Amino acid sequence: MSISSTTALPVRRAPRASSDDLATLLRALADGTRLRIFALLTKAELCVCEIEDMLDLPQSLVSNHLAALRRAGLVSSRRDAEDSRWVFYRADPAAAAVLRERLSALLDVRPVPGGNLGMAMILNEDDGPGRGVFF
Repeated sequence: MSISSTTALPVRRAPRASSDDLATLLRALADGTRLRIFALLTKAELCVCEIEDMLDLPQSLVSNHLAALRRAGLVSSRRDAEDSRWVFYRADPAAAAVLRERLSALLDVRPVPGGNLGMAMILNEDDGPGRGVFF
C-alpha cells in the first residue's frame, strides 16, 4: 500500500488536559530555548533539522525540548505523507489560545478602591467565593 503525496497523515496531539493548566504551560515555556522554539513554531511548521539550523542547537537538545512542549500540549506533530521519517512540528493553535486567554486574565489588573473593599471584591466574584481568581 503506497501513500500518495496528497494524503496527509494525522496530526499527533498531546493530551488536552495539560493545556488547561496555566502553571504547566508556563513551566514548559520558562526555559529560554523552549520559548524560542515555541516562538518559531507559532510562525511556521518546521522539522527538527530546520530548528537546529535556525537556533544553532544540537539535534538531541531540540528533540528533548520539543518533547517537553508536546507533553505540555503546546506543540503538535505530523509525519510527512511521502517519507514518514520526516516529522514536522507546529504550535497547537488551541493551546496557544488557552495560553493567551489565561495570561490575559492573569494580567488584567483592576484598580481597587481603598480600604478592605479589595478582598471583598475578590471573594464576591461571579464564580463564587475565591473562584476564578487564580483560574
